[in-house]
Amino acid sequence: MPDWWRFRNYLSALFKYHRHLDGLKREGERWQSHYPTSIPDLGETGFLSILPLVDWHASAPGFKTEMGVSYLVKTDHLTVLFDVGQNAKKEDPSPLLHNMAKLGVDLASVDVIVISHRHYDHTGGHVWSRKATFSLGNCQTNLSEKRIFVPTSLSYPGTNPVVAVDAIWLAPGVATTGVIGRQLFIGWVDEQALAVNVRNKGIVLIVGCGHQKLDRLLQRTERLFSLPIYGIIGGLHYPLPKGRVTWLGINTQRRFASGGGLLTPLSRIEIEADLSLLRLRRDKLGAVGLSGHDSSDEVIEWFRQSFGPAYRNVRVGEEIVIS
Repeated sequence: MPDWWRFRNYLSALFKYHRHLDGLKREGERWQSHYPTSIPDLGETGFLSILPLVDWHASAPGFKTEMGVSYLVKTDHLTVLFDVGQNAKKEDPSPLLHNMAKLGVDLASVDVIVISHRHYDHTGGHVWSRKATFSLGNCQTNLSEKRIFVPTSLSYPGTNPVVAVDAIWLAPGVATTGVIGRQLFIGWVDEQALAVNVRNKGIVLIVGCGHQKLDRLLQRTERLFSLPIYGIIGGLHYPLPKGRVTWLGINTQRRFASGGGLLTPLSRIEIEADLSLLRLRRDKLGAVGLSGHDSSDEVIEWFRQSFGPAYRNVRVGEEIVIS
């Protein structure tokens, strides 16, 4: 390898390392200084359904699975499409559209679309996230009748998505959490979640990837709504010992998109600390479920054993009902 090429690679690595350090400082400062406006009158729903449309595991043959996320969330008052998967192979129809058809889910029934964050496995693929947009398939379908809420500036033809930096009330019992920023080795990410208040139970959080960090997401939720947390369903990003993506022998989900960075990847100790936070709420928790798209089967089984009857499978086609 020529000396100039080695020098170029060295400068590139040095730049990324300093960018990461600057981002970590920014992350801490932003968390300490940003106090979102609370929503004291969130309201409630008597019924909540979370139907995984795209995820790593499936409940039965015939569904398409992938390292991506999309959930159909239904309450008494609202139907939300939360994220739109990845469509890694650029299939037509995409896994999302294929599974929607198999499950009899009509896009016309969707009132609101919420994108948790801009990563490709939640926006329909690399081609769309690079263009700062999203898509349910290989072509962008007409969504002009939908309300769309995004965590950062994303466009969509014929619509004006709302950037939901702070929490936004969507319907009785349903709101976004507002974004929480995080510096990953792959770059900065702003992520939001959904919060649904189920009557006589409390808040159920529906999470895309969990890049926000569990402790901050729990703190944010309790500040916003002053209600007990009853459940958390979705991605919490525990790719230990191995994630779903390997590049040149590197567990990229663990090294690049979780933990403290390339040199300090996610550890078992950090997962145990998160488990302890949830165990403190064990008497109030009635629904816990991990997405397999960013958590390993080993950690999923660990959570299943920890929460017993409260644990819910997150598998395509298997409806999670809380009522």
